[in-house]
Amino acid sequence: MMRRAWFAQAFLAILAVGLAGCVATSAPTPRAPSGAVDTGCRVTYIADGDTIHMACPGTGEVKARLLGFDTPEVYTPRCGQELAAGQQATAILRQVLRSGPITAARFEGHDRYGRELVRLEVAGQDVARQMIASGYAVPYSGGRRPDWCRML
Repeated sequence: MMRRAWFAQAFLAILAVGLAGCVATSAPTPRAPSGAVDTGCRVTYIADGDTIHMACPGTGEVKARLLGFDTPEVYTPRCGQELAAGQQATAILRQVLRSGPITAARFEGHDRYGRELVRLEVAGQDVARQMIASGYAVPYSGGRRPDWCRML
């Protein structure tokens, strides 16, 4: 029993010494300056109806929360109707993003989750306006999100 305790203490001491010498080697992803407009961005992943991943020259790949609208949740829906509407909003965003090249990406800071806040134009058209016109998004400028289960 004593031998086992000694071994556990020795193992923990060696582990602590080994971990103390570890340093993070990955550099943080460069962030776009607030107010920057970039037209060389491309979408790499569509997470849901208002969140995408995109790669832009000089900033690398970033996760972006699209500004000007809100869509129902896909990952944490409060009801089945919200999930179904969120999946439809994601499909509509996919169509909008495929309709042409990104003609403007205006970076406007970061949200509490570390995502870039971006106003996006595709083929000269504001993505927020297109999503709102689809009926699967509502205007949104921050603050309390709508209760989609009550609205649907």
